[in-house]
Amino acid sequence: MKKIIIILFLFLFDGIIIAQTEQVNLDKYWHYRQRFNQYFMYVGDKAGECMVVCIRNRDLKPQLCYGQHGVHFGYYLGVLATEYQLLIRNNQLQKVEKTLEELRYALSAYEEQMDKCEHYWGKENCLDGFFIRENVPINYLDTTTELGKIHFDALNIGLTSENIWNSDSGCMNGLENGKPAWVNVLYDIHAQKEPMSQDEAYGIMMGIALVAKCVPPLAERAKYIFELISLHIIGKNSCQNCGGEGYIIKKPDCQSISESTGGVTSFFGFGIACAAAKVTGKDIDYFYNTFDSKKLSSMTKTYFQTGNLKWTIGGNNMYMLWNVCQGGIPGSQEWNRSMVSTLAAMGDSWGKKTEKGLINNTYWTKGTKPHEWRSFYLSLWRFLHDKNPNNAEKELIRKELDAAPYEGPYNFKTPNNPDNIASGGWANTYRYRATLDEQFKGSRFTGIFNGLDYMLMYNLYQLIYAESDKNIPNYK
Repeated sequence: MKKIIIILFLFLFDGIIIAQTEQVNLDKYWHYRQRFNQYFMYVGDKAGECMVVCIRNRDLKPQLCYGQHGVHFGYYLGVLATEYQLLIRNNQLQKVEKTLEELRYALSAYEEQMDKCEHYWGKENCLDGFFIRENVPINYLDTTTELGKIHFDALNIGLTSENIWNSDSGCMNGLENGKPAWVNVLYDIHAQKEPMSQDEAYGIMMGIALVAKCVPPLAERAKYIFELISLHIIGKNSCQNCGGEGYIIKKPDCQSISESTGGVTSFFGFGIACAAAKVTGKDIDYFYNTFDSKKLSSMTKTYFQTGNLKWTIGGNNMYMLWNVCQGGIPGSQEWNRSMVSTLAAMGDSWGKKTEKGLINNTYWTKGTKPHEWRSFYLSLWRFLHDKNPNNAEKELIRKELDAAPYEGPYNFKTPNNPDNIASGGWANTYRYRATLDEQFKGSRFTGIFNGLDYMLMYNLYQLIYAESDKNIPNYK
């Protein structure tokens, strides 16, 4: 009898701890959300507004960095879309409208600021799936202009020029670690904007796929955007009618984007088509383009060279090439595995083997750059395609969410203090594209991070693992 009572007590105690942790993580979500909207983005329809800061206080200096903006912007769209769905399930209609309004601003920012960008190449603007990585003007924080002062004041609310890095104390003056500090400079922002790359395209497509799934009022608009991007990255759609070889991204002046800067997409061609067909509902053949088989065959022999490793693939069948990725792309190029995982999760493109293929690419223990991303990409796949929950994944996700610091992710490490980082694997700009070392020891990118990875993971967790709508937390 005593043994039964002890077991029952432990069971109840564990349930109480879990419930308390769930509330902490919900509170953390809304803290991150407020933190993000105050310090990492300004909602609006002017140039640079709704563009997402990747790293605040980059290099521990008072500067905003918008690097890899397409990927972070995709996470932002995904957070808004999944938040909308959770609010709908809770019947919180007033808050639904607020999130929907912000999402409309974000989609308009993509269309009007990022996609309609042909004027940077002396062409007429059009919506065609080609985009620039960000559209932040060089005077975005210029306090001598009306808009610049608005942005500067809003992004520094509650902060003063005293709240900057103190190398002696190893923190931002007057602030807890993770809390955004004062800024007055834009990092690496130029008047001529950088063209898209395929990894940035897949990031935005991921966010758009979640909008199409979660937000019925914007679903058709999202599907159209997804279609345009998909067609452009396979070389099939352009307002400029550039023509030429397929599966090479071209700029508005019809110059090709090089393979080294993410412009060659033929290796992932079938994965792109599967994702596009799933999201848009169109036939997969619509997303096929012709290509030079000699060029493709030659390219596949060297595309994933790493040291002495060379892939030598016979033939030029893109279905076969995509299926090769199912086993996990070898070598140290972890970003290729994140691209493959994003496409496979959106397209469910390996059929019954998709789950295993995602594990092969997201749980990587070989070589010099091991990484652990299973929780995110498997959740993305499960949610988009209504797959059954997995209890082992649930526990993994909960541990990751529990470990996130309340004030937000950051990396303050210096040569003299290499351990001055966020704990629990949250010491990188985006957890689910980083190696284990970058997650737990920090990368070369120091500063304060936007936390979108936590927010999107949290929302997917709630959408998949809440036992019923009654168990979904009440959103503030």
